[in-house]
Amino acid sequence: MSRQKVNSSSPMFSDSLMSADDALSFLIDAAIITNKTETVSLDDSLGRILASDIHSTINVPGFDNSAMDGYTIALDHNQTTQANQSFEVVDRIAAGSTGNDLKKGCAARIFTGAPIPKGANTVVMQEECKLSEDGSKISVERALNLNENIRPLGNDILESDVILCSGIQIKPQDISLAASVGVGELKVFKKIKVGVFFTGDELVEPGNPLSPGKIYNSNRYALVVLLKQVGCDVINLGNIEDKLDATCDALETLESQCDLIMTTGGVSVGEEDHVKPAVEKLGELNLWKIRMKPGKPLAYGKVNKTPFIGLPGNPVSSFVTFCIFSLPFIKKMQGNSNYESKISKVKTNFECKRAKPRREYARVRIDQSTEVPLANLFSKQGSDVMSSVVWADGIIEIPENTTFEAGTVLNYYPMSELTR
Repeated sequence: MSRQKVNSSSPMFSDSLMSADDALSFLIDAAIITNKTETVSLDDSLGRILASDIHSTINVPGFDNSAMDGYTIALDHNQTTQANQSFEVVDRIAAGSTGNDLKKGCAARIFTGAPIPKGANTVVMQEECKLSEDGSKISVERALNLNENIRPLGNDILESDVILCSGIQIKPQDISLAASVGVGELKVFKKIKVGVFFTGDELVEPGNPLSPGKIYNSNRYALVVLLKQVGCDVINLGNIEDKLDATCDALETLESQCDLIMTTGGVSVGEEDHVKPAVEKLGELNLWKIRMKPGKPLAYGKVNKTPFIGLPGNPVSSFVTFCIFSLPFIKKMQGNSNYESKISKVKTNFECKRAKPRREYARVRIDQSTEVPLANLFSKQGSDVMSSVVWADGIIEIPENTTFEAGTVLNYYPMSELTR
């Protein structure tokens, strides 16, 4: 691949800061759904993204059946207003078997799920029936209604119904529903391959001693686990030398193998930040500075035709920008129709007296002990304070250029939704 620099002509690229909303919209619009699919068994389908609608080829249930253990009776219409009636028991119908036709005034012992025999038109639960000593008759004290405790054909699903829609992330209940109509395999989107590497000569792998000026590489482990948790296959090149040529080599290695390339660090403007110029040499860079905190230097572009996202180097910035921006992008690429982050509303247990020019994604914990749940702010919100992410159960969105009092309602992203 040629290493000639390609100057971006995108209007989204400039030296000015871009709003978080515009950046997210731009990324989502840029995401292209994978066209690679495969067929997997029901046992292997959990968490995968369904690639085509599932139509039922049968009715469920396929026949009228009993909703409980009891007795099914062939009532005459004039018997529905009478109490204290007796019926002759002429048959026994277990689930999985079919009974004989019932004549008017006769009953059959029946069990849950067993087919209603021809002629029968109601089911009485066994607790309401008194059986004669010889077992030949039942008596019922109350008046009976037609169609009691009968589950009709197609009560759950009708033939040709769409029971599962393309784009859902398959859950246990979806698998059960597919099995109930006889579907044994599901067409799903193939897992996207994400190539990653990490820059910074200061980085040391955990387990090794630290020399002066060095730090442990926590971003490597966070990003790989986050990607795997949302169903990506990861090609991990690990730490690479903090030089332009080494960065270009890593990008070229991943470009031919992956659907997406991601990095942390090296997307700012320092002399040792080589990811941005490397991407520009091998492709194009469309945006790279967001009006947000933490995480201003977020990069998006392409290496040849492969999408590239460059996360910031600070651990909290990397984590937050992955959750807010990268995750919706990845979910859309995966074919997931539910790619937008789930946002709820919470009241703050803190105030903001000074308006700030950048939108802040602050780490908070919800206090459920109060009548109205309140969001408490972690005391340290620096982009290096990863303990704030561990402490928090969500991220609250503090709008730019805004002041507010305690009790103000703001957008809240539950951590459980931001990492899956």
